[in-house]
Amino acid sequence: MVGVGVLTELLLSQKPEDTFYVYELGILERAYKEWTRVFPTIRPFYAVKCNPDPKVVETLAALGSSFDCASPAEIDLVLGMGVEQERIIYANPCKRPQDILHAKTLNIARTTFDSVSELKKLAKAGWQDVVLRIRSDDPEARCNLGIKYGAEKWEWPTLFRECSNLGLKLVGISFHVGSMARNPVAFKNGILLAIEAATMSREWNFDPKLIDIGGGFSSTNVFDLGPVPEQINETIQKFPEFTFIAEPGRYMVEHMATLVTPVMGVKGTGITISESLYGAFNCVLFDHAEPLPGEYLMADEPGGLIPRVVFGSTCDGGDLISKKLMLPWNLGEGDWIVWPRMGAYTSAATTRFNGIPFNERQVFVVQ
Repeated sequence: MVGVGVLTELLLSQKPEDTFYVYELGILERAYKEWTRVFPTIRPFYAVKCNPDPKVVETLAALGSSFDCASPAEIDLVLGMGVEQERIIYANPCKRPQDILHAKTLNIARTTFDSVSELKKLAKAGWQDVVLRIRSDDPEARCNLGIKYGAEKWEWPTLFRECSNLGLKLVGISFHVGSMARNPVAFKNGILLAIEAATMSREWNFDPKLIDIGGGFSSTNVFDLGPVPEQINETIQKFPEFTFIAEPGRYMVEHMATLVTPVMGVKGTGITISESLYGAFNCVLFDHAEPLPGEYLMADEPGGLIPRVVFGSTCDGGDLISKKLMLPWNLGEGDWIVWPRMGAYTSAATTRFNGIPFNERQVFVVQ
Protein backbone atom coordinates (compact mmCIF):
# COMPACT_ATOMS: atom_id res chain seq x y z
CA MET A 1 0.00 0.00 0.00
CA VAL A 2 1.15 3.55 -0.73
CA GLY A 3 2.57 5.21 2.37
CA VAL A 4 0.76 7.99 4.20
CA GLY A 5 3.58 10.38 3.40
CA VAL A 6 3.20 9.86 -0.34
CA LEU A 7 -0.58 10.22 -0.16
CA THR A 8 -0.35 13.37 1.93
CA GLU A 9 2.06 14.86 -0.59
CA LEU A 10 -0.32 13.96 -3.42
CA LEU A 11 -3.21 15.67 -1.66
CA LEU A 12 -1.13 18.81 -1.10
CA SER A 13 0.46 19.00 -4.53
CA GLN A 14 -2.28 17.65 -6.82
CA LYS A 15 -5.30 18.73 -4.77
CA PRO A 16 -7.68 16.02 -6.02
CA GLU A 17 -11.30 16.88 -5.36
CA ASP A 18 -12.67 13.38 -5.53
CA THR A 19 -11.79 9.70 -5.26
CA PHE A 20 -8.54 8.67 -6.92
CA TYR A 21 -6.26 5.68 -7.43
CA VAL A 22 -2.54 5.42 -6.88
CA TYR A 23 -0.76 2.81 -9.01
CA GLU A 24 2.63 1.58 -7.82
CA LEU A 25 4.04 0.22 -11.06
CA GLY A 26 7.10 -1.00 -9.21
CA ILE A 27 4.88 -3.50 -7.40
CA LEU A 28 3.42 -4.63 -10.73
CA GLU A 29 6.93 -5.19 -12.07
CA ARG A 30 7.91 -7.14 -8.95
CA ALA A 31 4.80 -9.31 -9.27
CA TYR A 32 5.67 -10.21 -12.87
CA LYS A 33 9.28 -10.98 -12.02
CA GLU A 34 8.26 -13.07 -9.02
CA TRP A 35 5.90 -15.07 -11.24
CA THR A 36 8.73 -15.87 -13.64
CA ARG A 37 10.88 -16.90 -10.68
CA VAL A 38 8.41 -19.29 -9.04
CA PHE A 39 7.02 -20.55 -12.37
CA PRO A 40 10.05 -20.57 -14.69
CA THR A 41 8.37 -22.91 -17.19
CA ILE A 42 4.87 -21.38 -17.23
CA ARG A 43 4.42 -18.43 -19.56
CA PRO A 44 2.04 -15.82 -18.08
CA PHE A 45 -0.80 -14.47 -20.23
CA TYR A 46 -2.13 -11.56 -18.16
CA ALA A 47 -5.94 -11.58 -17.93
CA VAL A 48 -6.70 -8.13 -19.32
CA LYS A 49 -10.27 -8.18 -17.98
CA CYS A 50 -8.91 -7.91 -14.45
CA ASN A 51 -7.61 -4.37 -14.98
CA PRO A 52 -7.42 -3.09 -18.57
CA ASP A 53 -5.80 0.24 -17.69
CA PRO A 54 -3.38 1.11 -20.51
CA LYS A 55 -0.65 1.82 -17.93
CA VAL A 56 -0.94 -1.74 -16.67
CA VAL A 57 -0.96 -3.31 -20.13
CA GLU A 58 1.93 -1.16 -21.32
CA THR A 59 4.05 -2.04 -18.29
CA LEU A 60 3.43 -5.77 -18.62
CA ALA A 61 3.98 -5.68 -22.39
CA ALA A 62 7.39 -4.06 -21.87
CA LEU A 63 8.28 -6.78 -19.36
CA GLY A 64 7.54 -9.45 -21.96
CA SER A 65 4.17 -10.67 -20.71
CA SER A 66 1.68 -12.34 -23.00
CA PHE A 67 -2.04 -11.64 -22.72
CA ASP A 68 -5.38 -13.39 -22.21
CA CYS A 69 -7.97 -11.34 -24.11
CA ALA A 70 -11.69 -12.03 -23.95
CA SER A 71 -13.10 -9.40 -26.34
CA PRO A 72 -12.22 -7.44 -29.48
CA ALA A 73 -11.64 -4.31 -27.39
CA GLU A 74 -9.06 -6.11 -25.26
CA ILE A 75 -7.36 -7.50 -28.35
CA ASP A 76 -7.21 -4.02 -29.90
CA LEU A 77 -5.79 -2.55 -26.69
CA VAL A 78 -3.00 -5.11 -26.46
CA LEU A 79 -2.10 -4.98 -30.16
CA GLY A 80 -2.04 -1.19 -29.86
CA MET A 81 0.83 -1.57 -27.40
CA GLY A 82 2.91 -3.25 -30.07
CA VAL A 83 2.36 -6.77 -28.75
CA GLU A 84 2.71 -9.52 -31.34
CA GLN A 85 -0.28 -11.75 -32.15
CA GLU A 86 1.64 -14.77 -30.87
CA ARG A 87 1.50 -13.27 -27.38
CA ILE A 88 -2.32 -13.28 -27.32
CA ILE A 89 -4.83 -16.04 -26.65
CA TYR A 90 -8.50 -15.26 -27.26
CA ALA A 91 -9.66 -17.03 -24.10
CA ASN A 92 -13.42 -16.75 -24.35
CA PRO A 93 -15.31 -20.03 -25.00
CA CYS A 94 -18.46 -18.29 -26.27
CA LYS A 95 -18.05 -15.46 -28.77
CA ARG A 96 -20.23 -13.54 -31.20
CA PRO A 97 -19.61 -14.39 -34.88
CA GLN A 98 -18.54 -10.81 -35.62
CA ASP A 99 -16.04 -10.94 -32.76
CA ILE A 100 -14.53 -14.15 -34.11
CA LEU A 101 -14.15 -12.51 -37.52
CA HIS A 102 -12.57 -9.42 -35.95
CA ALA A 103 -9.94 -11.52 -34.18
CA LYS A 104 -9.28 -13.61 -37.29
CA THR A 105 -8.80 -10.48 -39.38
CA LEU A 106 -6.15 -9.37 -36.88
CA ASN A 107 -4.38 -12.75 -37.22
CA ILE A 108 -5.05 -13.94 -33.68
CA ALA A 109 -4.20 -17.63 -33.90
CA ARG A 110 -5.60 -19.39 -30.84
CA THR A 111 -8.99 -19.32 -29.16
CA THR A 112 -10.95 -21.47 -26.72
CA PHE A 113 -14.21 -23.41 -27.06
CA ASP A 114 -16.31 -25.75 -24.94
CA SER A 115 -19.32 -26.53 -27.15
CA VAL A 116 -20.31 -27.79 -30.59
CA SER A 117 -22.03 -24.47 -31.17
CA GLU A 118 -18.76 -22.59 -30.76
CA LEU A 119 -16.90 -25.00 -33.04
CA LYS A 120 -19.43 -24.38 -35.81
CA LYS A 121 -19.04 -20.60 -35.49
CA LEU A 122 -15.25 -20.91 -35.61
CA ALA A 123 -15.32 -23.22 -38.63
CA LYS A 124 -17.69 -20.91 -40.51
CA ALA A 125 -15.26 -18.04 -39.93
CA GLY A 126 -12.38 -20.10 -41.28
CA TRP A 127 -10.59 -20.37 -37.95
CA GLN A 128 -7.85 -22.98 -37.59
CA ASP A 129 -6.24 -23.49 -34.14
CA VAL A 130 -8.54 -24.16 -31.20
CA VAL A 131 -8.10 -24.93 -27.49
CA LEU A 132 -10.65 -27.05 -25.61
CA ARG A 133 -11.76 -25.57 -22.27
CA ILE A 134 -12.55 -28.41 -19.86
CA ARG A 135 -14.24 -28.17 -16.48
CA SER A 136 -12.02 -28.63 -13.44
CA ASP A 137 -13.21 -26.76 -10.37
CA ASP A 138 -11.74 -25.92 -7.01
CA PRO A 139 -14.79 -26.32 -4.73
CA GLU A 140 -13.14 -23.92 -2.28
CA ALA A 141 -12.69 -21.10 -4.83
CA ARG A 142 -14.52 -17.90 -4.00
CA CYS A 143 -15.96 -17.53 -7.51
CA ASN A 144 -16.96 -20.69 -9.37
CA LEU A 145 -16.58 -20.53 -13.14
CA GLY A 146 -17.42 -24.15 -13.92
CA ILE A 147 -21.14 -23.50 -13.75
CA LYS A 148 -20.74 -21.49 -16.96
CA TYR A 149 -17.62 -22.69 -18.75
CA GLY A 150 -15.78 -25.94 -19.36
CA ALA A 151 -16.69 -29.21 -21.05
CA GLU A 152 -17.45 -32.22 -18.86
CA LYS A 153 -15.50 -35.41 -19.53
CA TRP A 154 -18.51 -37.14 -21.08
CA GLU A 155 -18.69 -34.32 -23.67
CA TRP A 156 -15.09 -34.63 -24.84
CA PRO A 157 -15.58 -37.36 -27.48
CA THR A 158 -18.38 -35.42 -29.17
CA LEU A 159 -16.28 -32.26 -29.23
CA PHE A 160 -13.20 -34.04 -30.57
CA ARG A 161 -15.30 -35.71 -33.28
CA GLU A 162 -16.93 -32.43 -34.28
CA CYS A 163 -13.59 -30.66 -34.28
CA SER A 164 -12.23 -33.28 -36.66
CA ASN A 165 -15.30 -33.25 -38.91
CA LEU A 166 -15.10 -29.45 -39.25
CA GLY A 167 -11.42 -29.51 -40.14
CA LEU A 168 -10.27 -27.57 -37.08
CA LYS A 169 -6.92 -28.21 -35.43
CA LEU A 170 -6.95 -28.93 -31.70
CA VAL A 171 -3.72 -27.40 -30.38
CA GLY A 172 -4.34 -27.31 -26.65
CA ILE A 173 -6.41 -27.93 -23.53
CA SER A 174 -7.33 -25.28 -20.96
CA PHE A 175 -9.11 -25.08 -17.61
CA HIS A 176 -9.79 -22.57 -14.82
CA VAL A 177 -10.24 -23.79 -11.26
CA GLY A 178 -12.10 -20.64 -10.19
CA SER A 179 -11.29 -17.15 -8.99
CA MET A 180 -9.35 -16.91 -5.72
CA ALA A 181 -8.70 -20.63 -5.55
CA ARG A 182 -7.77 -21.92 -2.12
CA ASN A 183 -6.76 -25.53 -2.67
CA PRO A 184 -3.39 -26.08 -4.40
CA VAL A 185 -4.38 -29.67 -5.20
CA ALA A 186 -7.07 -28.27 -7.51
CA PHE A 187 -4.40 -27.05 -9.94
CA LYS A 188 -2.66 -30.44 -9.86
CA ASN A 189 -5.95 -32.22 -10.55
CA GLY A 190 -6.74 -29.80 -13.36
CA ILE A 191 -3.39 -30.43 -15.04
CA LEU A 192 -3.84 -34.19 -14.82
CA LEU A 193 -7.34 -33.90 -16.26
CA ALA A 194 -6.05 -31.73 -19.10
CA ILE A 195 -3.37 -34.33 -19.89
CA GLU A 196 -6.12 -36.97 -19.94
CA ALA A 197 -8.11 -34.90 -22.41
CA ALA A 198 -5.05 -34.38 -24.62
CA THR A 199 -4.37 -38.12 -24.58
CA MET A 200 -7.98 -38.94 -25.48
CA SER A 201 -7.93 -36.51 -28.40
CA ARG A 202 -5.29 -38.64 -30.13
CA GLU A 203 -8.05 -41.10 -31.01
CA TRP A 204 -9.19 -38.42 -33.47
CA ASN A 205 -5.64 -37.83 -34.75
CA PHE A 206 -5.02 -34.68 -32.72
CA ASP A 207 -1.79 -34.00 -30.89
CA PRO A 208 -2.29 -30.92 -28.66
CA LYS A 209 0.89 -29.70 -26.98
CA LEU A 210 -0.44 -26.63 -25.11
CA ILE A 211 -1.85 -26.80 -21.58
CA ASP A 212 -3.40 -23.58 -20.23
CA ILE A 213 -3.85 -23.81 -16.45
CA GLY A 214 -5.96 -20.64 -16.33
CA GLY A 215 -6.08 -18.17 -13.47
CA GLY A 216 -7.36 -18.09 -9.92
CA PHE A 217 -4.05 -17.12 -8.33
CA SER A 218 -4.27 -14.78 -5.37
CA SER A 219 -2.15 -13.86 -2.38
CA THR A 220 -2.98 -12.31 0.98
CA ASN A 221 0.58 -11.14 1.35
CA VAL A 222 2.29 -9.59 -1.66
CA PHE A 223 3.39 -12.30 -4.12
CA ASP A 224 2.99 -15.16 -1.61
CA LEU A 225 1.25 -18.03 -3.40
CA GLY A 226 1.76 -20.48 -0.56
CA PRO A 227 2.04 -24.17 -1.59
CA VAL A 228 0.50 -23.60 -5.06
CA PRO A 229 3.80 -23.31 -7.02
CA GLU A 230 5.21 -26.49 -5.51
CA GLN A 231 2.12 -28.52 -6.43
CA ILE A 232 2.04 -27.13 -9.96
CA ASN A 233 5.76 -27.36 -10.70
CA GLU A 234 6.02 -30.92 -9.40
CA THR A 235 3.13 -31.94 -11.65
CA ILE A 236 4.18 -30.29 -14.90
CA GLN A 237 7.74 -31.64 -14.60
CA LYS A 238 6.26 -35.06 -15.36
CA PHE A 239 5.05 -33.86 -18.78
CA PRO A 240 7.99 -32.18 -20.55
CA GLU A 241 6.41 -32.75 -23.95
CA PHE A 242 3.80 -30.06 -23.20
CA THR A 243 4.07 -26.26 -23.20
CA PHE A 244 2.36 -24.69 -20.17
CA ILE A 245 0.82 -21.24 -19.94
CA ALA A 246 -1.42 -19.54 -17.35
CA GLU A 247 -3.79 -16.57 -17.15
CA PRO A 248 -2.91 -14.67 -13.94
CA GLY A 249 -4.89 -11.49 -13.36
CA ARG A 250 -5.48 -10.69 -9.71
CA TYR A 251 -2.00 -11.88 -8.74
CA MET A 252 -0.42 -9.28 -11.01
CA VAL A 253 -2.44 -6.19 -10.15
CA GLU A 254 -4.29 -6.52 -6.85
CA HIS A 255 -1.53 -5.13 -4.65
CA MET A 256 -0.33 -2.37 -6.99
CA ALA A 257 -3.41 -0.12 -6.64
CA THR A 258 -4.60 1.91 -3.67
CA LEU A 259 -7.98 3.64 -3.70
CA VAL A 260 -8.44 6.88 -1.75
CA THR A 261 -12.01 8.02 -1.09
CA PRO A 262 -13.28 11.20 0.63
CA VAL A 263 -16.04 11.10 3.22
CA MET A 264 -18.90 13.19 1.80
CA GLY A 265 -21.41 12.90 4.62
CA VAL A 266 -22.01 11.68 8.15
CA LYS A 267 -25.34 10.67 9.63
CA GLY A 268 -25.33 9.09 13.08
CA THR A 269 -22.92 6.17 12.95
CA GLY A 270 -23.25 5.95 9.17
CA ILE A 271 -20.99 7.61 6.64
CA THR A 272 -21.26 8.12 2.89
CA ILE A 273 -18.13 8.03 0.77
CA SER A 274 -17.65 9.32 -2.74
CA GLU A 275 -17.57 5.80 -4.20
CA SER A 276 -20.12 3.10 -4.75
CA LEU A 277 -21.12 -0.45 -5.50
CA TYR A 278 -21.64 0.99 -8.97
CA GLY A 279 -18.00 2.06 -8.89
CA ALA A 280 -14.87 0.48 -7.47
CA PHE A 281 -16.80 -1.45 -4.83
CA ASN A 282 -18.58 -3.51 -7.47
CA CYS A 283 -16.01 -6.05 -6.28
CA VAL A 284 -18.19 -6.58 -3.21
CA LEU A 285 -21.05 -7.80 -5.40
CA PHE A 286 -19.27 -9.53 -8.29
CA ASP A 287 -16.07 -10.70 -6.63
CA HIS A 288 -17.31 -11.36 -3.07
CA ALA A 289 -14.54 -9.04 -1.86
CA GLU A 290 -14.41 -7.57 1.63
CA PRO A 291 -12.30 -4.40 1.28
CA LEU A 292 -10.80 -3.04 4.49
CA PRO A 293 -9.31 0.43 5.10
CA GLY A 294 -5.58 0.66 5.57
CA GLU A 295 -5.16 4.25 6.75
CA TYR A 296 -7.08 7.49 7.31
CA LEU A 297 -6.08 10.98 6.25
CA MET A 298 -7.94 13.20 8.71
CA ALA A 299 -7.96 16.79 9.90
CA ASP A 300 -7.62 15.42 13.44
CA GLU A 301 -5.78 12.38 14.73
CA PRO A 302 -7.94 9.25 14.27
CA GLY A 303 -9.88 8.44 17.42
CA GLY A 304 -10.95 5.02 18.69
CA LEU A 305 -12.71 2.66 16.29
CA ILE A 306 -16.44 2.05 16.38
CA PRO A 307 -18.73 0.01 14.10
CA ARG A 308 -20.09 2.17 11.30
CA VAL A 309 -22.24 1.68 8.22
CA VAL A 310 -20.59 2.72 4.95
CA PHE A 311 -22.88 3.90 2.15
CA GLY A 312 -22.06 4.51 -1.49
CA SER A 313 -22.76 7.87 -3.11
CA THR A 314 -25.66 7.00 -5.43
CA CYS A 315 -29.34 7.41 -4.64
CA ASP A 316 -29.87 3.65 -4.68
CA GLY A 317 -30.89 2.53 -1.19
CA GLY A 318 -29.06 -0.72 -1.83
CA ASP A 319 -25.77 1.09 -2.39
CA LEU A 320 -24.44 -0.26 0.89
CA ILE A 321 -20.71 -0.99 0.91
CA SER A 322 -20.53 -2.36 4.44
CA LYS A 323 -23.08 -2.85 7.21
CA LYS A 324 -20.41 -2.92 9.89
CA LEU A 325 -16.90 -1.60 9.46
CA MET A 326 -14.67 -0.52 12.30
CA LEU A 327 -13.79 3.12 11.61
CA PRO A 328 -12.65 6.13 13.72
CA TRP A 329 -15.47 7.60 15.77
CA ASN A 330 -14.38 11.11 14.76
CA LEU A 331 -14.17 10.41 11.01
CA GLY A 332 -15.92 13.33 9.35
CA GLU A 333 -16.82 15.03 6.10
CA GLY A 334 -13.71 15.91 4.12
CA ASP A 335 -11.55 13.17 5.64
CA TRP A 336 -10.10 10.47 3.41
CA ILE A 337 -10.17 6.68 3.71
CA VAL A 338 -7.32 4.69 2.16
CA TRP A 339 -8.21 1.29 0.69
CA PRO A 340 -5.27 -1.00 -0.23
CA ARG A 341 -5.34 -3.94 -2.67
CA MET A 342 -7.88 -2.37 -5.02
CA GLY A 343 -6.24 -3.16 -8.36
CA ALA A 344 -8.19 -6.26 -9.38
CA TYR A 345 -11.77 -6.31 -10.69
CA THR A 346 -12.54 -2.83 -9.35
CA SER A 347 -12.11 -0.08 -11.96
CA ALA A 348 -12.65 -2.70 -14.68
CA ALA A 349 -16.39 -3.00 -13.96
CA THR A 350 -17.38 0.53 -12.98
CA THR A 351 -20.38 2.44 -14.39
CA ARG A 352 -21.81 5.95 -14.70
CA PHE A 353 -24.97 5.25 -12.72
CA ASN A 354 -26.68 8.42 -11.50
CA GLY A 355 -24.45 10.28 -13.93
CA ILE A 356 -21.50 9.86 -11.57
CA PRO A 357 -18.27 9.14 -13.50
CA PHE A 358 -17.03 6.21 -11.41
CA ASN A 359 -15.33 4.94 -14.58
CA GLU A 360 -13.24 8.10 -14.98
CA ARG A 361 -11.31 8.21 -11.72
CA GLN A 362 -7.99 10.02 -11.70
CA VAL A 363 -4.97 7.74 -11.48
CA PHE A 364 -1.62 8.84 -10.06
CA VAL A 365 1.38 6.69 -10.93
CA VAL A 366 4.31 6.19 -8.57
CA GLN A 367 7.16 3.70 -8.54
